[in-house]
Amino acid sequence: MALADLIAVQPFMRLADYGSEETFRSKIAGLMERVDEARGGRVGGRFPHPALVVFPENIGTFLGVAGYYSIARHARTTDGALTRVLLRKLPELVRTMAHWRLRDPKRAALLLLSSTVWPIYFRTFSELARKHQAWIVAGSALLARNRRGRDSYRYEPADANVWNLSLTFDPDGWVVNETRKVNLVPTLEDVLGLTPGRVEDLEPFDTALGRVGTMICYDGFAEPHTAREPGFRTVGAHYDARDVRILAQPAANPWPWDERWVFAEPGEDQLRREQWLNEGLCCQLARLPHVRWAVNPQLVGQIFDNRFDGRSYIFERTTRGQVRVLAEARDYRLAPESEEVVAARIDLDSPQPE
Repeated sequence: MALADLIAVQPFMRLADYGSEETFRSKIAGLMERVDEARGGRVGGRFPHPALVVFPENIGTFLGVAGYYSIARHARTTDGALTRVLLRKLPELVRTMAHWRLRDPKRAALLLLSSTVWPIYFRTFSELARKHQAWIVAGSALLARNRRGRDSYRYEPADANVWNLSLTFDPDGWVVNETRKVNLVPTLEDVLGLTPGRVEDLEPFDTALGRVGTMICYDGFAEPHTAREPGFRTVGAHYDARDVRILAQPAANPWPWDERWVFAEPGEDQLRREQWLNEGLCCQLARLPHVRWAVNPQLVGQIFDNRFDGRSYIFERTTRGQVRVLAEARDYRLAPESEEVVAARIDLDSPQPE
């Protein structure tokens, strides 16, 4: 018997959590303390079982306000907050646009703010992975790649591309994977000047729990949200062909969980929570014979005009191609009570259940 822990962290995030590196680290550190409790604590200073801990998509995105919380907190929208911050950085923004020959101010702003986001995002999760002896898929943030390398907290943008990017840290605090989101959400991400990743560039990584692949939110879906996305690519089969055993799907759902799906066709009445299971990773997992488990955390919170809610899941695929829920969040409302650490202890040597 080889036991291991799969953990989906469902945080309730406030703007104040992004006010500084200290407040962000304190928030994530508190969640990792709860992860330790879910793992059952240490024995002789060590955890008896390895753990894969997955944080949600966009957990680091709003770190762009770090150091400017006092002027950003009164804004009603993200664009309003961004404007307030960038007015303090106007010469830097102009230099960024000139250096990279950018005409899109939103893309230039995200590129400039990467210099604030990367060091905080990197240091926080690297230190906590080491302290808590865990493999951590650190959700994601909107970032340019680091010219100094993915294992450096010192940062310079490698080029002018900004991605929805996820880093994974091993228990020694080193980056073992960098994933760039392939499918950008229509009407939300495709208007930000982000660069989509390529399926061919997605690499699995080996852990003490087996081979893992990261698919960021929309990449976990078996079909596109709309009929107007000719570039949509399914990602699950790519990982299945590479013998991935566990899928991590950091997610941040921007539409009300209990309301009608915003892209529903005429005559369709499914709610967002129903669509998530009918068309998302739960559906796709049934067709991936090499994948056994999937960890799908959700972000919860209201930050400016961005609302996130949703239920976090841990799934298991059976030998008959059926998918069952091993663990799920108790709550998903837009409320502090929805903050939760969802955990499942698995036997890596066990045969798949019929």
